[in-house]
Amino acid sequence: MPERATRGDRRAPSRGDQQRAAIIDAVTELLGSVPIQELSVARIASRAGVSRPAFYFYFESKYTVVAAALAQVWSEVDEATAELSTFAAAEAPAAFTGRMLDAAVAVWQRHAALLNACVQARDSDPQLSAMWDDFIGAFVRKLVGFVEGQVASGRAAPPVDDIPALVTALFSMTIGVLRQESVPAADVPVERALAAARAVWLTAVWGRGVGGPG
Repeated sequence: MPERATRGDRRAPSRGDQQRAAIIDAVTELLGSVPIQELSVARIASRAGVSRPAFYFYFESKYTVVAAALAQVWSEVDEATAELSTFAAAEAPAAFTGRMLDAAVAVWQRHAALLNACVQARDSDPQLSAMWDDFIGAFVRKLVGFVEGQVASGRAAPPVDDIPALVTALFSMTIGVLRQESVPAADVPVERALAAARAVWLTAVWGRGVGGPG
């Protein structure tokens, strides 16, 4: 899928833009160990192997690099969950739900350093918070549309009528599991917690009557 220029991105990317890609890679690598507040353009440029003028040729600031990186992650999430718009119950709901969750989790795990950095900084950085809310909001709206479509068709029977609230709660739970926010991994490995989260998604979206490991 071709990349699109993001807000603040000074130049639409082209296939040969190795410098631009190097800058994005440098930011995602550095965020694994450096809080975004301490991340300077000079440090990013040094890691990417480009000059400061070259950095500013492509981006306005470090935040627009993060926005570009998040846009790439969203493209992966969107592609991984594309079947949400075409599901017609040909596949068992349990199998479909598990497959879509696994695909989204795989994207998160590939980009954990970037996404965790965004979560950690969102309370202290308004610009990054807005970027993160846009990213998460797009995914939640996609899931809400899917669930509402299944409810309208009579295939799904969630326990509450407020589907946006339900999806937001389920999504927040899953992010918490991925970030191991409440239980140390030594007590409950993330794989077990994710298996439980999948079961909760299945019951909450489809209703207790849908089931089997499928």
